[in-house]
Amino acid sequence: MLAMKVGRDILEYVNTVRNTAVKQKMKKRIQEYNVNPTIANELSKVMEKTFFVIISGEWSSDDQTCISSLAKLFKNASNSNLVAKVLDYDSNQDIVEELNVRQVPTVIVYDRQQHELGRYVQDTSRFATVEEDILDILKRSNKISSPQNPHI
Repeated sequence: MLAMKVGRDILEYVNTVRNTAVKQKMKKRIQEYNVNPTIANELSKVMEKTFFVIISGEWSSDDQTCISSLAKLFKNASNSNLVAKVLDYDSNQDIVEELNVRQVPTVIVYDRQQHELGRYVQDTSRFATVEEDILDILKRSNKISSPQNPHI
């Protein structure tokens, strides 16, 4: 999966944002953001490698919020099975087109066999937060057990 090779680690991405004001805003949000502890706990239970390709443009305020929220979520989940890479929308148009991404932020979730499990797209979100959408994708794909899916 080329996106995982080309993309940057989520915290590395934040540290390499070119616009200093945006970088500082994102770092401040990571520090101050309160992740839902229940969701972080659920993500800490993922038992097999799961990959998150985050298509982002640092010029997008929605992306700044999404990246910051996910960075804090993955940090709090503290699970090495969760691998997140950020791909710059503008610099990687060939990959963006191949992945059929039309807007940012878009988070594509893959299993270890590189099968797409689901997508979070800002304007089509089913839930109030990106964390809730990610949790829903993982539950629907049987990566996390839920009351409807207790066999995991």
